Amino acid sequence: MLAAAWRRLSVPRYLGLVSLSFTAGTLHHMANDAAMTPPAGEVQPGRRHARYWLDDGSLVVRTQDDLFKVHRTLLQRHSNVVSALCEGATQGQNGDFGGCSVVHIPEERNVSSADFETLLAHLYHDSPIDSSSAFPQVASVLRVSSAGQLDFPSIHQLARSTFEKMMPTGPEPFLQVEDPDDALTLAVDFNVYPIQKTLFYAVATHAHLDHDEPEGPSPDGSTPSTQVPDTRLTLSPALTARCQALLNDLVAHFTPILFTVATAGHMQCTDVFAETWMPLVIQPALECSGLCRPIETLQTIIDLDWGAEGVCAKCVQEKREEWRAEQRTVWERMDEWLGLTGLPHSSGVNASREGKSQ
Repeated sequence: MLAAAWRRLSVPRYLGLVSLSFTAGTLHHMANDAAMTPPAGEVQPGRRHARYWLDDGSLVVRTQDDLFKVHRTLLQRHSNVVSALCEGATQGQNGDFGGCSVVHIPEERNVSSADFETLLAHLYHDSPIDSSSAFPQVASVLRVSSAGQLDFPSIHQLARSTFEKMMPTGPEPFLQVEDPDDALTLAVDFNVYPIQKTLFYAVATHAHLDHDEPEGPSPDGSTPSTQVPDTRLTLSPALTARCQALLNDLVAHFTPILFTVATAGHMQCTDVFAETWMPLVIQPALECSGLCRPIETLQTIIDLDWGAEGVCAKCVQEKREEWRAEQRTVWERMDEWLGLTGLPHSSGVNASREGKSQ
């Protein structure tokens, strides 16, 4: 009886103590959470940039998770976008920012911290872009200074001009392009027409894209080797399709030219071409994707020592002129295949190439 009465008295008291303890714990955690939430106007935690956190900076700029403390007037002077963002900037209350205004670059502008750092390196003359700049640096400045990102018009024009000068505007055999897929994407996104054809050709002919094989077997009965497409490309589906279509057009155009034995003004020279065309021209082209690369294959034919094979000097000169003309024809036809007809670009051949192998 006494035990039962004790239980009736103790249980409510115990529950009351538990309730009080739970309430106190909840309030404690709520207080901690409130303390961890930055007050309005204070920048969320981010990484201070190791280089561009300047002691005398007057503006804190946040891109992604990085914080840059720079000079406000320098950015505002060049960019209307930064000026507009500064008008709505909050006043940093964190003592680490020394009362500097704080600007958060909107995510929809797609500004990366790496590109913004490259822009600052140009603005502060730590690493300004010029004719000796590497493509990744120029690409970063071209993107971040565009109207869709931070809109630095004069810097964007400089980056665009530098980008154009990196690429030839005529058929340049064996051209090595750094990051050709990224370069093509930039050239198309920013309408850099003078070098688009060069980059379309570089990607289409060197990315091991699938292409339509010519109908029927090759003269020696062999089948061109199938190459695995380069999966490292970062092209959009639309650009990939354009490169694929260009490759098909190049192969269709060049196939009959490659497989047709050259003829010369002299019968003796024609006989030499007939005897040597397969081992010197067709077979090497099939072994190194030459059918997909008409500019390079034609240049290889031009560079062969036909005189040593028995072709007279006059016929060698005439045939080399014909093969150079065919290079120009391929280059000019690409305007039609790519839909670039009428757009501002050059279709001339580099002068240095004209004087070679006379």
